[in-house]
Amino acid sequence: MRYLTKFVIFFSLIIFMSTFSIEAMKASRDQLRIFNAHALSKSIQFYYSLNGDYPESGLRNNVSEFLFNEKLLTNTVRDPAYTSATIPFNYYYYNSFKTSRNIYSSIISFDLNNYITNIKNKFYNSLLNANKTKTQSLPQTNNQRKQNLDNWVDENSLINNNTLETKQNQFDNNGIPIECVIAYKSVNTTNSYEISVFLESRFFKEKMKWDGGYDNNRYEIGNDLKLNTELSTSKDGVKATSEGVSIIK
Repeated sequence: MRYLTKFVIFFSLIIFMSTFSIEAMKASRDQLRIFNAHALSKSIQFYYSLNGDYPESGLRNNVSEFLFNEKLLTNTVRDPAYTSATIPFNYYYYNSFKTSRNIYSSIISFDLNNYITNIKNKFYNSLLNANKTKTQSLPQTNNQRKQNLDNWVDENSLINNNTLETKQNQFDNNGIPIECVIAYKSVNTTNSYEISVFLESRFFKEKMKWDGGYDNNRYEIGNDLKLNTELSTSKDGVKATSEGVSIIK
C-alpha cells in the first residue's frame, strides 16, 4: 500500500508538470503570435504609405510572402505551430493524453454485471450444446434471446463516441488547434485592414475577447476591427466564413 501511494503521488506530479510545461509552451507560442501579428501590421502600414493602398487579400493571396518579396519583411511570417521546435513534445503529450482518455472512458463505461451475465450465458449455452439435444428447449431459446439483447450496442455510447470524434477533429496530429493560422483581410475602398490570430493558451484566452474586434475567438489588430476574419473548422480543415480573407499557415 505504501508503494502504491508513492506511485500515485509520483504519477500525479508527472501529470501536473507535463500539463504546466505544455501550457507554458502554448503561452510562448501565443506571445510570438502577437509579436508576428504586430510586425506584419507594421509592414502592411509601411506598404500603404508607399503605394496608397493595402496588399490584396483572398484565398490566393499570401500577404506575408508578398511583403517578403517586396523587401518589407526580413522573413515570411507564419504561425508558430508550423515553425516551433516544441511541436514534437506537444505531439507526444497529446497522444499520451488521448490514450489515457480512451483508457479512462473504457474503464468508466465497463459494466461488470453485464460482463458476468454474458459469461454465465455462454457457459450455460456450452453445457446445452454438449448434451447434443436434437430439439432446442424453451429455456435455451429464451436464454439466447437474452444473450442477444445483452450484446446490443448502447446508442448512448455511439453518441458519446461521435461527440469525442468531433472534438478531436478540431486538432491536428500534433495536438495543435487547426485554427492556429494567420487571417488577413483588406478593403481598399474603405482603406481598412485586419489581421487575426488564434491564441491557444489559457493565459491569453481573454485577450481574444477584449481586443474590441468582431470575433471573440481570435485576437485581432488593424485599423478596422469590424472586418470579418472569422474562421470555421471542420474535419476538412479551416476556412473563412466571409469572402476575401487570406489564410496563412
